[in-house]
Amino acid sequence: MRRNIAAGTLGTVWMVAVYGLPLPLFMQAIHATGFQLGLMGAVRQAAMFAQLPSAFFVERLHTRKPFWALVAITHRSLWLVPAFLPLLWPAGQAHWVPVLIVALGLSDALGNAATAPWLSWMADLLPAGRAGRFWGGRQRFVSASVLLAALSYGWILDAFGKNGLMGFTVVFVIAAAFGISDIVVHLGVTEPPQTRSVPGHSPWRRFLVPLRDRDFRRVTLAMGAWMAALALPGYYYGVPGFFNVVYLHESFGATYSEASCLILFSALGAIVWSRLIGHRIDVFGVRVVAMSLAAIGPFFTLAWFFASPNPWTVPFIGPVPQPVLLMSAASLIIGGCYACMQLCQYRFTQALTLGHGRTVAMAVHWSFTGIIGSFGALTGGWIKDHMPAAWSHWTVPGGASFSYFHVLILLQILIAWGVTVPLLASVRGGRHEPAPQS
Repeated sequence: MRRNIAAGTLGTVWMVAVYGLPLPLFMQAIHATGFQLGLMGAVRQAAMFAQLPSAFFVERLHTRKPFWALVAITHRSLWLVPAFLPLLWPAGQAHWVPVLIVALGLSDALGNAATAPWLSWMADLLPAGRAGRFWGGRQRFVSASVLLAALSYGWILDAFGKNGLMGFTVVFVIAAAFGISDIVVHLGVTEPPQTRSVPGHSPWRRFLVPLRDRDFRRVTLAMGAWMAALALPGYYYGVPGFFNVVYLHESFGATYSEASCLILFSALGAIVWSRLIGHRIDVFGVRVVAMSLAAIGPFFTLAWFFASPNPWTVPFIGPVPQPVLLMSAASLIIGGCYACMQLCQYRFTQALTLGHGRTVAMAVHWSFTGIIGSFGALTGGWIKDHMPAAWSHWTVPGGASFSYFHVLILLQILIAWGVTVPLLASVRGGRHEPAPQS
């Protein structure tokens, strides 16, 4: 378990560059449109479908680890493309955005192909009665490394700000190195024997088996809606990215370091809440906890409506954009709730799948949630490009101009409260999971 946590900590340094502020700010710096930003997010969500063919293949193997390692290392290595693209092809700047979408889309497809065996590997490894506590404890270590990575990336981007895109090159090289190191360390984690698929069963039949379960269908739809809701403003569970940081940078002139504060405080929220929430999952059941998180987290995103264009003066620092301070405080709750929803999703998929056919069943769940989530990212990009200009003459209670981002926040809340929470409430199983015996 310690090796698993150590590997996850290394992988988080990679994750902060991939799902945090560096990628959306890099795409903004090379003049990507709102639709292209949304398309990038949508491709990454839709890439979850790659889990399905991977699962069909992996369930026929004696061991998952070699396939997982080869695919995962290739996936992480592709993040050298945004690192070296400006250096190796400076004349092709007009084509950088399409190249990035294709290369990183391929990377995400390979990453999800590696995720399918990893999820079933972890589900087989962890005792069901203590899984919530394990994921909660792991999340604390992972979130601690988010703090260091976000601070470091913000400082690097600001330090190299006068040198064009060099700061992004440094960040993406560091991310790729740590991402590959994560895979190498993870190779030392024990892999329990896999329950292989029964010969003669067609892929279509294996695909349909989990979908016949009512609770499985409803949890999959609920989490798909949740991922679409998060993708609208650009959250990846507890990590704010894409439109969060682009809006903060464009509308309030926040520096890279200031924008990274949202990630820092989101990580602090995950550290504070993850162990408690993990324990609550084991005691009260994942359904009750997930409903609570899906109701509470989005409520605090309404703080964006109290953003002010006037900076606040912080002692020993000086003027800081007010939304940086406001949303950093709110992120202590938002980050904790959104990160712990990922723990709930892990626990749901473990509880609703069995050893036989587990890899395929998990892949079916994550594939559907990814495809549903991709519509959120596409919608966010479309709204950014097409919001009527007249709406910007309105002001929110805090004094800032009403923008596309406030529309995304309202849509996020509508989906979370109107779709995710009711679907989770209708789930019959998993309501009273007993606490593990000490």
